[in-house]
Amino acid sequence: MKKILIRLLAGSMLAAGSLAAGAATMDITASFTPSVSNPENNTFTNTTPLSGFCADWPTSCTNNNTSISFAGITLLGNGVLLSDDSNPKNHFYLGLPGATKVDVVNSETQEKAQITFTITGFGGRWTNLGSGARIGWERGEFAYPTNLPCGSATNGASIGTGSGSDSTWYGWAWNVSGACYKRSTYTGRTITSSNLYQTSIRYKLVTPNPLQLTSGIYKGYVDWSIGPGGDIDFGNKWDASDSTLRVNFTLSVNHELKLSTTADDQQVSLQPCASGKVCTAEEGAANWERWMITRATPELTGRSNFNLSSSGAFTVYMECEQQSGSDCALKSDNTPSQTVPVQSLLTLPRGIVDSSTGSTVTKRRLAVGRDLTKNVFVTKSFAENQAGSIDFLVSQKDVDTMLKTRPDTYRGAVTVIFDPKIY
Repeated sequence: MKKILIRLLAGSMLAAGSLAAGAATMDITASFTPSVSNPENNTFTNTTPLSGFCADWPTSCTNNNTSISFAGITLLGNGVLLSDDSNPKNHFYLGLPGATKVDVVNSETQEKAQITFTITGFGGRWTNLGSGARIGWERGEFAYPTNLPCGSATNGASIGTGSGSDSTWYGWAWNVSGACYKRSTYTGRTITSSNLYQTSIRYKLVTPNPLQLTSGIYKGYVDWSIGPGGDIDFGNKWDASDSTLRVNFTLSVNHELKLSTTADDQQVSLQPCASGKVCTAEEGAANWERWMITRATPELTGRSNFNLSSSGAFTVYMECEQQSGSDCALKSDNTPSQTVPVQSLLTLPRGIVDSSTGSTVTKRRLAVGRDLTKNVFVTKSFAENQAGSIDFLVSQKDVDTMLKTRPDTYRGAVTVIFDPKIY
């Protein structure tokens, strides 16, 4: 009789990070948790709270775009606008970074992944204290940038207007493609009291396939300079309240890896059986009687069943009470120095495949010790409580060895480890 212990090792999640002193910050978060209702899902869910102009003007935020307040950054005019100035940066100018690739790192495993963050829109509210809404433009004019392609009719919007006890504001949003600007329609307009506030950006976040990542917290950031000639450039006529913006990214991967089995499946009695089959105790007794007549040595086989829930990647390997090569071994009660190897063969649910070949896993031979060059598996679609098994086999030649000490009992313990740590 052979005892099987099936143990699940669960990975812990740690978070770490640093912050640039004095920088304005924005936090972008996304998470992945498997869903029974959507087992094919292989995308993160953006968990960043919605704020900014998409909240005010939601029809401007489609195609996986959303918005976030621009870290409280405000702009204050610093001079005079001249309508005939040929330099776009001497009007209202908006230069933003293009698609930016950012590495995020699992703080526990140091595993890296990459995201792409793209600013696709910018908006805010103008106010001109004591002077109404006129800054360098009429209200409606500012809904669309001057230059193409930023200035196309589909690339801007007026969010709304409003007034308070001491100010009037004008809300707007632009789609952005490269640098955009708005030429002043007034010559000599003083803008030292012009204030752009409640700024926000629309953005698109492209994330990796979470099924290919291990569980944990992935963090990364990008730092952008703000100012004339910087990563974020508002031209020469407005001063920003901050000189640096740090965008922090946090991706949470919450994979499921749960294995359940019964007490009966943890106690396996190997029975004589035809090759490739598993026999009951009654069939085994009949096969021993047949052997007494034919002397045709059978194999010894047994099976431990389990149910597995999985959404990510994992490896499977063994630890043994006693070992024979890369297999575990059974030891004789009569002659403790006598051992024979027992093969352990893994079958997984069909939705879980070999990470290298993409093939399903049927009676895959397991080995002692953790080796990430083999027996690493990935989940194609969330498998919840799906059936799997471990078959055990003692070959005919090793059964011949066992029969030399009969009557005898051979015993051994095998620990089969399902390990989500694949780094």
